[in-house]
Amino acid sequence: MTFTDPVANMLTSIRNANMRGYHSVSFPYSAFKWRISQKLKEEGFFSECWSDEKKRQIKVKVKYNNKDSRIHQIKKISKPSQHIHWKVSDIEKKCHGYGVYLISTPQGLLTHREALAKKIGGKAIFFVS
Repeated sequence: MTFTDPVANMLTSIRNANMRGYHSVSFPYSAFKWRISQKLKEEGFFSECWSDEKKRQIKVKVKYNNKDSRIHQIKKISKPSQHIHWKVSDIEKKCHGYGVYLISTPQGLLTHREALAKKIGGKAIFFVS
């Protein structure tokens, strides 16, 4: 029996499009992937994101500064076989410097800065810089 990880597939699509220099990428719609896209737009990695209800697709435009993409690295943290949960103290230790960690918390999807401000932990999803 094989399992797929839809979020990992989404991140791979973004990573591949970014390496090829594409300005937009699309992937299958889910509510969780839509929230991730919105967060990445808020953090300045995407310039636009929209969903096509009929085709059940999400399409995003990667933000560029001159000819360089704002996305340099995307790394998945939790995997289907190993979920990584961080307490507030873990977030303080591991999340410093540049980039953004996305964390799924009981209060929804948050960046590591928002989770620290609310003093709440959760499942670490991925890192983007």
